[in-house]
Amino acid sequence: MIEVVTSEKWKKPIGDYVKKNAHIHHEVNDWYSYLGFVENDELLGGFLFSDWDGYNIWIHLALKTPRCCTRRNVQYVFNYCFNQIKCGRITAMCINGYERNEKLLKGTGFVKEGIIRKAMKVDGKFIDGALYGMLKEECIWV
Repeated sequence: MIEVVTSEKWKKPIGDYVKKNAHIHHEVNDWYSYLGFVENDELLGGFLFSDWDGYNIWIHLALKTPRCCTRRNVQYVFNYCFNQIKCGRITAMCINGYERNEKLLKGTGFVKEGIIRKAMKVDGKFIDGALYGMLKEECIWV
């Protein structure tokens, strides 16, 4: 059974995994929070929340399996952002044209706001990123 973890024990492993697999190559500030997914003490992926400015927060996701994306887990993410820390907006970016990620973002209610040219570094090359956003009043999960 997949467990949701937020304990300090998992901060570095989740942070390192998500940074690598979500193609985050800039330094994430010291303040970041996270939500991870573990099964039999094996990390299956997680969310990393960074660069919160009091209104907007960036969300980053990397998963080994889509089994982690249950309705309950999606609700945890939006509840954290919109109810616990009182964000007005969530921002996400993925590889432009990467259907799996774009389908997940759209399916949970994010709106594609544009393409940021050569904004993501993947395998040593800069590629276009698709920018997504969700406003609190648009969220159907909370």
